[in-house]
Amino acid sequence: MTRVVLALLVAAGLAAAWASGLYSAMTPEHVAELVARAGILGPIAFVALFSAAEIVHLPGVLFVLGASLLWPPAVAIPTAYAGALTASVVVFVLSRHIVAADLLKRLPDWLLRYETHLESHGFRTVLGLRLVLFMLPTVHWLLGASRVSFRDYFLGTALGLAPGVLLYVLLGRQALAHWDTLWPWLLGGFLVLAALAVARRVTAPRSSP
Repeated sequence: MTRVVLALLVAAGLAAAWASGLYSAMTPEHVAELVARAGILGPIAFVALFSAAEIVHLPGVLFVLGASLLWPPAVAIPTAYAGALTASVVVFVLSRHIVAADLLKRLPDWLLRYETHLESHGFRTVLGLRLVLFMLPTVHWLLGASRVSFRDYFLGTALGLAPGVLLYVLLGRQALAHWDTLWPWLLGGFLVLAALAVARRVTAPRSSP
């Protein structure tokens, strides 16, 4: 019953966000304006809004950039990091409670093999995903539905989010202006990780007893 209620609440949130035009209206400036209204409770409001935004699939980078507009780096970096980490954990826990445990058994065999790899090498997999995809909401949901342990998810996320938070806070608005320069590096990192994963699968049978 709890799973159904949570699923309905998430679906209602997604529908409300879509109907209100939130996805097209939300900008870093809008985030900064909303948080500024909370006054001295701004950092707490920031973390709460960040978590709610990730649940309804809003890009987390908007909030990290919003933090850079609100506070100096000494405040923006730890606040944005706390918001990113909290939001990712909230969505992970929601996904783990909403997705039925027996759903994994119905996945295709080829997908189950990757699921098993994620279970046995969770930390490295989560770390790689975070370094490349940062706060992509889909990653939270998919990892929550997987068999990766919470420990591996938390540690991989905590370490993997740090470079992205630093980058976007320090660059601020320039991060979006220089996106054409940044995305080839991110794509290159993804290709390197993919190549390493393929190489590991190719060489694994030869090194097995």
